[in-house]
Amino acid sequence: MDIEELTKAQIVLLTLLVSFVTSIATGIVTVTLLEEAPPELTRTINRVVERTVERVVPSESQGAAAVTTKEVVTVVKEEDLITDSIGKNAASLVRIYALDAQRERGIFLGLGFFVSKDGVIATDSSLISIARTYIVTIDSGDEFRAEGVADEKTALLHVRQTVPEGEGPKTFTPVTFADLSSLKLGQSVISLSGKERTNIAVAVIAGMETEEVVVPIANEDQEEGGPTERRVTKLSHVETTIEPQGVFPGSPLVNIFGEVIGMHTAELAKETGNVRYIPVSLIEPTTLE
Repeated sequence: MDIEELTKAQIVLLTLLVSFVTSIATGIVTVTLLEEAPPELTRTINRVVERTVERVVPSESQGAAAVTTKEVVTVVKEEDLITDSIGKNAASLVRIYALDAQRERGIFLGLGFFVSKDGVIATDSSLISIARTYIVTIDSGDEFRAEGVADEKTALLHVRQTVPEGEGPKTFTPVTFADLSSLKLGQSVISLSGKERTNIAVAVIAGMETEEVVVPIANEDQEEGGPTERRVTKLSHVETTIEPQGVFPGSPLVNIFGEVIGMHTAELAKETGNVRYIPVSLIEPTTLE
């Protein structure tokens, strides 16, 4: 059939067929290019919808006020959330050193992080002995002495400050703890560590281990003649895809919103494979005050 002899209806149908075939070909090419693109170009983008409410106030002669709602879509890149998370926790991270014979800064022991404004530090219990004094350094380069109080799985250090007359004590930046019930497999996480400087590793949660524990039932919740204890399932470890090189005991694991999920310990460092962390729920309650 000669194309010049086509009717108008046939020409329209032919145009639609060509457009359909072209769109399919474009989709195939686009998917192929995205699959071959580097990860940096396909990083997850989160969209946050902000609502702006504008109220128009009428004059006395007009009727009821009109309310106009506008939706503004703000594109937030995951890499921006990661950099913000690192910056949020930089001031909370501390490096812990032993005292040498001259009562000066000795060998590097590990890391920790502030959990209160007055200088309480959470760290790995294997690093700390009761009533011993240590030296801690913070992101600004300032150096302080701190005394250790060991607990079962975590330890507390408390900064001792010499406050000049007429000045108040220095306040520190405590971390924010994550809601562990919202953790999901594949969720992006960040490790903060490093002996001389802050090094980071971005990875995902590869596994979550749980264990059954026995907890007492509060007196007001007990039934007469009923049990005084109950068994509950709690998170015991968070496994990541982070490689173990350069991750020291006491290093925190944070989410992309800057909230601390857990802490690495020397005991876990003995294990082979990727780095695991104890969750913040295992940090003694006194650190949360």
